Amino acid sequence: MEAIDTGNLRGSGRRREDAAFLAALDQAPLPMWLSDPDYEGTYFNSAWLEFRGRTLDEEIGGGWITGIHPDDLPGLDSYSSALSDGRPFQIEYRLRRHDGVWRWFLDTGKPRLSECGRLIGFIGSCVDITDRHETEAALRCTQARLQLAQEGAALGIYDWDMVEDRITWSPEMFRLYALSPDLGAQGKPDGLIAAWLGRLHPEDRERCALDLQGCLDPNGASQLNMSFRVDHPETGLRWIEGRGRILRDARGRPLRLTGVNFDVTEQREAEVARERAAMMLGMSIEVAAVGTWELDPVSREVVASPRTRALFDMAPDDAPAPMSDYLDRVHPEDREALRAGVLGALKAGGEMARVYRVSGPGNGGETRWVSTRLADGSARMIGAMTDITAAKRHEVEREAELARRQMLLTELNHRMKNNLHLILSMLRLEANRSGQPGSFAAATKRIEAVADLHAQLGFAEGTGRLRFDAYLGDLAEKLRRSALAQTDIRLACEVVPVEIDLDRAVPLEDQLWSNWDGSEPKLKAPAQLVGRNGKNWLIRHNGLHVEIVIDPDHPVGAGDKAGVDRGLRGS
Repeated sequence: MEAIDTGNLRGSGRRREDAAFLAALDQAPLPMWLSDPDYEGTYFNSAWLEFRGRTLDEEIGGGWITGIHPDDLPGLDSYSSALSDGRPFQIEYRLRRHDGVWRWFLDTGKPRLSECGRLIGFIGSCVDITDRHETEAALRCTQARLQLAQEGAALGIYDWDMVEDRITWSPEMFRLYALSPDLGAQGKPDGLIAAWLGRLHPEDRERCALDLQGCLDPNGASQLNMSFRVDHPETGLRWIEGRGRILRDARGRPLRLTGVNFDVTEQREAEVARERAAMMLGMSIEVAAVGTWELDPVSREVVASPRTRALFDMAPDDAPAPMSDYLDRVHPEDREALRAGVLGALKAGGEMARVYRVSGPGNGGETRWVSTRLADGSARMIGAMTDITAAKRHEVEREAELARRQMLLTELNHRMKNNLHLILSMLRLEANRSGQPGSFAAATKRIEAVADLHAQLGFAEGTGRLRFDAYLGDLAEKLRRSALAQTDIRLACEVVPVEIDLDRAVPLEDQLWSNWDGSEPKLKAPAQLVGRNGKNWLIRHNGLHVEIVIDPDHPVGAGDKAGVDRGLRGS
């Protein structure tokens, strides 16, 4: 057959290859090559040249190496010993395609020997393994992400091969239980399971051991779900959830148990906090006698607490009821206003507050007053209500009592006013008859002051209330005119504006203003005891004014007034 001359470009020797052999190489679908003992190419088949987009002359010799990725060239040197020894080899590298794309190839080479056993070169074939490389890279990336997820979520993975009697834990499993990875080095289940049980809380240990043993039973469940506490030596008490799946053979015998463990301590603590908050809220609602309810804006159905249902005379269950059932029990005079308020809150997604009456046979035929507040709870409207019947009843009774007092005080006012005018008229008449009007001046002024006080406690606008600051100012002025007119004493009255109820103001007439006859005044201003002047009067200087305090235990006699005057002048 015809022979073809092939060789390297260095002219180190030539070899005539059989044409039929080379033609067979060209028919191969995989890239193939021939080289001399120095690994320089002597021939590349059609599949190789088509992939590279180059001619045979460009590839033979060392030309083919220009297509190897620079990062993979050092790997070719690692096979130098195999080449020098004439041994088979395999190597992976990236080869540039004619369009510039890099593809991964697995290159397998075998030595070619002459008839006398001398190494005459190598023959090799290349398999495109790009897809495998990309899959492996994706797998490595997935494994890295999984490892990060395990660490971030405190998620441990275990695999118990019962056929091989071997158990494998992920690194996070050892961290979850603060156990040394050395315990799992041999893969023996007994020691690792015993160490795991030793970390469990004593109250959970026996139960978890029984659950684990139960899954090994041929008639056991196909899943293993556990929740338990762990006494972690570094982080204290932790809650762990376990999920596992058991693989069984046809007879139900367990072959493999694979699962995960994860830390749920924060979730459990949040759950306990929510339960405590719900309990406290329930206790507060019960103590405050508050009824609650929820309204579904779509179905217009109400789910109410037992207290709310009792107020509306509804059956004591948790079944939803139409809103109309509740509205039917509202007093006819309040029903439409309540309906409009609820519908308005539903439409606007806002709040509503109403006071209305509820009647029903369950209330003994009595109409109950209810205060309700409705708020938008996103998907549902949430409401609370309180029975205010007692407060309403007290309010009605108070209004009736105020009306009764008003009638009584109106009559007293009329009689008192007439009597005061009669007394003043008699005093003035008597003063004119006596020929000594000055002797009646003090009494006349006192009666006039009482008449003025009575007028201030009158019953025009603001009936039942007294502007106490205005009253005290006027009282001080009348005291100055009636008792201190002939002295150098000046009175300053500074009072914070305040209103007081009439039933508290009336006694002040006796406490703050009594008969002034110069013998035993009973006026007492609250003040701090600082010093004494004379026997019974107490004097205090507050930095701006002199304040007089009369000792309540020692009434001031007529002879003490001069001493008071002297004390005030000297201050």
